[in-house]
Amino acid sequence: MKQPVRKRIAEANNIQTRKQQYIAVIDGNNLLKIALVDKRENQNGLEYGGVFMFLKMLGGVLLKKDFDYCFVCWDGEGSGVLRWNYYKDYKANRDKHYEMQNDYYKKLNDYAKAVIAYSKSKRFNDNTDYKETDEESFERQKFIIQSILEELCVRQHEYDKVEGDDIISYIVHNKHPEDKAVIVSSDKDLTQLISDTVIVYNPRTKIFITKDNSSDILGITHKNVVLEKMLCGDQSDNIKGVKGIGQSTLIKLFPEIVNEETNLECIIARSKELLAERKSQKKKPLKSLENIVNGVTDGCQGDKLYEVNRKIIDLSEPLLTKESMDELDDSLYVPIDTSERDIKNVYNIIYENGMNDLVDEEKFGNTFSPYGRIIMMEKRRYENFLKKNIE
Repeated sequence: MKQPVRKRIAEANNIQTRKQQYIAVIDGNNLLKIALVDKRENQNGLEYGGVFMFLKMLGGVLLKKDFDYCFVCWDGEGSGVLRWNYYKDYKANRDKHYEMQNDYYKKLNDYAKAVIAYSKSKRFNDNTDYKETDEESFERQKFIIQSILEELCVRQHEYDKVEGDDIISYIVHNKHPEDKAVIVSSDKDLTQLISDTVIVYNPRTKIFITKDNSSDILGITHKNVVLEKMLCGDQSDNIKGVKGIGQSTLIKLFPEIVNEETNLECIIARSKELLAERKSQKKKPLKSLENIVNGVTDGCQGDKLYEVNRKIIDLSEPLLTKESMDELDDSLYVPIDTSERDIKNVYNIIYENGMNDLVDEEKFGNTFSPYGRIIMMEKRRYENFLKKNIE
């Protein structure tokens, strides 16, 4: 019989005795945006398809592996302001106005809470002709999802001013080294976090992106995602890059970035070499190469293009508030209180929000049974915690 390694001997000899665990780390806002394609409504004309699809897609992920933990990370109130502090055009293309964002989010939160409170008291007996905005629908459905996930023992993290990407980064960088994580998001930014123990699952394409296939799927290796965005910018977030440089141009000039890890210093040095070669051949210098060397951009970064872009793009140093970092430090892997969480409470949330058809026995079982292992694992950890403290 194989003898166990005693803990003190293992520690002295740096031998790993802890069982490897699997964690699912969900980009909550990203998954909900995908889920909102479902436009089904309750009897009061309010959409709840996003709630149904979110829970169904997340459940599908949980069926792919015996996960021990599930974290859902949300953008908090005023999220993005920490990047806006470095780059004033951040997400301006999405009508993000960070000077006024606190009031804007407060109005959205107040609206969502009021509708949910109304639904609990009226049970949707009264009809209304009011048509929600997309932002109001998103926020209301998000609140419903959060309350359901609470009952399903799913861990959730949301902090004022902090974006979900930064919370995800913190979790994967601070998990136990041997644990394996699956990040669920269609956001290419998060592929920079891929490693030997971290992969990304894209819920749109249903493809797992790993260190072995990232070049084929992304067009470049995951190790160069930060570098590419520093140089090319990110149109979706209104981040400007080097003038005249897009991914296709970058790959054409530096084909090695597809499969080989490189860095900004090497790209600038290679740009100088290419310019020197063209000069020796009496060819006209390429403006794009000159712009790389000089860090020329149309953005508001000015002469600090690379410094600013690295700060707002590189998730190896996530942008967190002190409060959020302290709470993450205190809560990661710590047993959660499951004493009052119950699947029966999910029924009440469904009824309160007029989503009655989800109580259909087959539909309810198909939607919520995938969460069974997470519930079991969290309850077991909490029971063991109580037992140790009583003893």
